[in-house]
Amino acid sequence: MADQYDPKFADPEGTALDGPARIKAMYLHPIKSCGSIEVNRALLTKAGFMYDRCFALASEIGTEDADTAPQWRFISQRTKPIMSKIETELWLPHKDSNPQDSLVQAGGCVVVTFQNPDAPSWVDRLEAIFAAGDLSAVPQVSFIAPLDVTAAQRDECQIEMKTFGIHGREAKGLDMGKTPSIAASLPRLKKFLNIPQDQSLTLLRCTPDTLVRTDRNLAPLKHIGSPAVHGYTDQQPVNINSLSSVHAVSALLPSENQPLDALRFRANIWITNIPAYEEETWKRYRILPSSDNTEPRASVAPALSVVCRTSRCTMPNVNLETGKFDADTPPPEKKKGRPQPSTTLVQYRTIETGNKAALGYIGMHCVPEDRSLKEAEEQEVGLYVAVGDEIEVLERGVHLYGSTGDDY
Repeated sequence: MADQYDPKFADPEGTALDGPARIKAMYLHPIKSCGSIEVNRALLTKAGFMYDRCFALASEIGTEDADTAPQWRFISQRTKPIMSKIETELWLPHKDSNPQDSLVQAGGCVVVTFQNPDAPSWVDRLEAIFAAGDLSAVPQVSFIAPLDVTAAQRDECQIEMKTFGIHGREAKGLDMGKTPSIAASLPRLKKFLNIPQDQSLTLLRCTPDTLVRTDRNLAPLKHIGSPAVHGYTDQQPVNINSLSSVHAVSALLPSENQPLDALRFRANIWITNIPAYEEETWKRYRILPSSDNTEPRASVAPALSVVCRTSRCTMPNVNLETGKFDADTPPPEKKKGRPQPSTTLVQYRTIETGNKAALGYIGMHCVPEDRSLKEAEEQEVGLYVAVGDEIEVLERGVHLYGSTGDDY
């Protein structure tokens, strides 16, 4: 995505293009609302892409009622925009990994890094400069979160299941906050996020047992086979978007807010070679493996149902470079500018009335179809999606957010 601003990706709405749509880039977001990871390919599962939104940060919120216990609730860039500056990396075991290593036994880990909020010593500064090879480097804090934990590790670290809230629903996850690396870093992470030290904060891990059924914008069972499930995504397992659509929105923004970074929209799949908003007409599509990719994968074209447009919130207003909310330049009589791009999205991209709270629409929610997942399982090879794969549209139609009810 380094060249995402190139005008060659700005195909206007209605443009006739030669050749198929293609996947330009793919992203995973291991910790909900934290930094993303660009990958060449990813394993598609019933619950979306493996390792996407498999962790969430949550804090304990007190209530006004003294007789009511504090509630745990996830935190996000909506209230903590600096979370965009928390970097994540995935480390997965390889053929030469030591099978006795605890992280190998855990299936790998997420490496989490953020700027040290404590005043650094000159030694800290020198270490940061030498490590990064950059005179402007600042000291960092890092910790590791294992992707899985054994029963023995659960007992040793007192890892238990915890219930917490994500928007209006109840979620569950393994409380990883007492694992040594995470526990040692949580005080500084609280400080980095401006959370009081006497307020609890932890990292929660989604498990197969804690997946929940989607309860809105339901994909037709005749296509997907069984009800859609997801972990810590807001609604659906997979999100797609196109660079041409982002270019079209960017052109509508005030000049001081251009160009618009597509990564603010946190899609899993970024598509090119389609005109702006073309993806909004898709109802079903399949992904045709590129002949250029020779890594092992099932000889199956993954099929997905497109269920609705993505109704946006305030998160796209977070500038990923600064970790702060963006706004346009206010007129002389105003002290504050209007939030961007949400102000522009509301004006130009409120193209339906399905969600009254939507701050405009861009991007599409998708659900993997069981048939291709089952075929890959029978082949005993992963159902991978990769950069360079082609998109074949199987069905087109009209979308309206919320039009499919709330239960099968």
